[in-house]
Amino acid sequence: MSLLESPSLIEVHLFYKFVQKDNSRKLVIIDDAKAEGMTEEERIEKEIETLSTKWAPLSWKEQNDVMTLASKSVSQAGEREFNFLLYRDGIIKRCLKEWNIEVDNNAVPVSAQAIDQLPAAIIGKLYDKFEKVMDYTEDELKN
Repeated sequence: MSLLESPSLIEVHLFYKFVQKDNSRKLVIIDDAKAEGMTEEERIEKEIETLSTKWAPLSWKEQNDVMTLASKSVSQAGEREFNFLLYRDGIIKRCLKEWNIEVDNNAVPVSAQAIDQLPAAIIGKLYDKFEKVMDYTEDELKN
């Protein structure tokens, strides 16, 4: 594979359910090991849903764009301050390419607006999982 070819998309799955609490529904993210240890029938019985997503690593240009977005000039001397929230938002909105979200049996395309409408807990957990996948493991560093 050439370095200039688009890399394969990285799959990130998230398990969740809604729990009725008084007159409202509370979102609960399910631990991967717990959900993966269940059969499909058990997941259905416990109403555990799976958010399947696909992510692309950043290109050099995209990385520079995100860093520029997250760094702003804060003084006349040109000192820069890094804004992690803008950085994380930029990574998510550039790298998240596909998902299985539907509304009324219609696929919802991935867009900045759709991402902004999702619960913060979902997006935060997806970001953490993507970052973990992108990190090198000890075994990978030995090669």
